[in-house]
Amino acid sequence: MFKHKKHLGQNFLINKNITKKIAEIGIINKDSNILEVGPGTGGLTQELIKKDAKKIFAIEFDKDLKPELEKIKNNFNNFDYIISDALTFDERKIFKKNVIIFGNLPYNISLKLLIKWIYSEPWPPFYNQMVLMFQKEVAERIIATSNNKKYGRISILSDARLNIKFHFNISKKEFNPEPKVDSTVLSFTPKKNNNLKLDDLNILSELTKNIFNTKRKMVSKALKKILNEKELQIIDFNNIKNLRAENLDFNFYYKLVDLIKSRS
Repeated sequence: MFKHKKHLGQNFLINKNITKKIAEIGIINKDSNILEVGPGTGGLTQELIKKDAKKIFAIEFDKDLKPELEKIKNNFNNFDYIISDALTFDERKIFKKNVIIFGNLPYNISLKLLIKWIYSEPWPPFYNQMVLMFQKEVAERIIATSNNKKYGRISILSDARLNIKFHFNISKKEFNPEPKVDSTVLSFTPKKNNNLKLDDLNILSELTKNIFNTKRKMVSKALKKILNEKELQIIDFNNIKNLRAENLDFNFYYKLVDLIKSRS
């Protein structure tokens, strides 16, 4: 009998009505390739199979779940899987285009996976849509905007390349074993006309790291370390020096990236 592994963050959604709702968020047609991360015992997988996609491929870390996935594979020709680490697995070996990523992401690696997909190259990426479940508190950080205490680096990096939509929260009571917190389902679509290259994302990541390290302090000291006098004038430093990192909107941080890129 399968035993849940706490260290892998395994909390399986057991409410079939909710798995159906999650599957319905995906814009799926006969040409769609579905990549599912962390299928577990296959609850969501079964709902995705009903959607008549071209192919469904699952990445599961826990080899003890192989018997469950083999049962599904033996019953459905358009399903396959691999036992592997989603953090290091190259999804483009399986699918090149028309990809929708689904995932009830393990809490301990959810942000690392999201960052991995934000950093996809080339851009636009290999996926058209992502439908992902996060710990509620993490989801609140992802979708936060300025002047919100949850607003931070992951909010900015996510917005830089993705359109994000909140769908619904899920009570912790709908999972087995029951986690300590509720979950949230978000969907993401790439900003296809986005001009941020990989180097720009690296600059943005470093900038936000330096500025949000002093999140509860005014930004003046951090900005003076990053920018020269001319650049401080361009960003109207005197009018923002008494603000905190969370008070500066997405466009401010993107403007900082442009300033640093324009240095000769």
